[in-house]
Amino acid sequence: MNKILFVPYVTPNAQSSERTPKLLHILSQWGEIVPITTDKLDSKVFDQKRNKFARYGLFILNELKTFFNILTNGKKNRGSLVFAEGSYYAFVGAMASKILQIPAVWDNHGNIRDFGAAVGKSKIFIKLNLWLEKITASMVSCVLVVSEKDKMAYAEMGFDTSKFIIIPTCADFANIPEISKKDARVKLGIDDNKKIILFFGSLNYYPNKDAVRYLLDEMLPSLKKTTPEALLYVAGSGKIEDADEAVMLGFVPDIFLWISAADVCVAPLWKGVGILTKVIDILAMGRPVVVSQLAVDGIPELVDGKNCLIGTRENFHEKVEQILDDPQLGEALGSEGRNLIVEKYSWGAVAPQLKSCLEGLE
Repeated sequence: MNKILFVPYVTPNAQSSERTPKLLHILSQWGEIVPITTDKLDSKVFDQKRNKFARYGLFILNELKTFFNILTNGKKNRGSLVFAEGSYYAFVGAMASKILQIPAVWDNHGNIRDFGAAVGKSKIFIKLNLWLEKITASMVSCVLVVSEKDKMAYAEMGFDTSKFIIIPTCADFANIPEISKKDARVKLGIDDNKKIILFFGSLNYYPNKDAVRYLLDEMLPSLKKTTPEALLYVAGSGKIEDADEAVMLGFVPDIFLWISAADVCVAPLWKGVGILTKVIDILAMGRPVVVSQLAVDGIPELVDGKNCLIGTRENFHEKVEQILDDPQLGEALGSEGRNLIVEKYSWGAVAPQLKSCLEGLE
């Protein structure tokens, strides 16, 4: 693991909670990173606004270009490991690794079957991607998945999961600030008496946009009947129509400050895959959260009434109201949630497992 070919290279960020920049930062402490960069062609391939048939053609060109980029840099720098994010990069990374005669790792963020269904992809799209993923899985030395549920899903789809290792997305407590709700509100200029509900996440990602739409159209109107003073804050890039009932913050540079300031954070995601980074961040800050079953699928240790509250579409507002009406309950849930993250979802606990896995590859 002396020289790691990282595909695709992103800006390293020790403070980020996002999986890719965090993993890049961690790997850079164990070996020299050989960056495999992408360019405008890569951006065009994944630009959903472009004609899809044109993007399919560009996709093939981009795969070939990335393959030769990995191969050239691998030979030039005598790379010892290919570490690829996502199936498309892992596919060409695995092919290049065979020629370079070095191991390849595929970091999988969520299984394509459930992801495709969540974002409305066609059956043929999912089948073609499954075919590509099976080939990729057969070529790589190791597949990292974020949860037991994802590993089981791949087993159900006929994958050999003997190479699959569960490495969840985690919190880095070296970069988790300690700030009280009162101090956070002073910094943000928010009245201490306000009852604030916080949702955050990019609105360019459909499951997040769907969650905000649910909060505005279903949860908030029901909650306002009993708690009219409740305020919904939404942080994250992107736009959503008819959002007058919420305070739309847009992108915020310090989400931890807003998490600290909230009375309760919410994650009513009904569609998606993998592990919800937002829930990891909230619990790491020791703040109370109301989640949907999707969060429990990725973090099975979540228990209603112990370290969170779990709501359905019908009773989500009641769960939020419970915490708004009982701050002591919120504090107790937050404390237990933080303990869970410290024990099982912190990079301090999980990174040694990843290092041991990578060092054992041939």
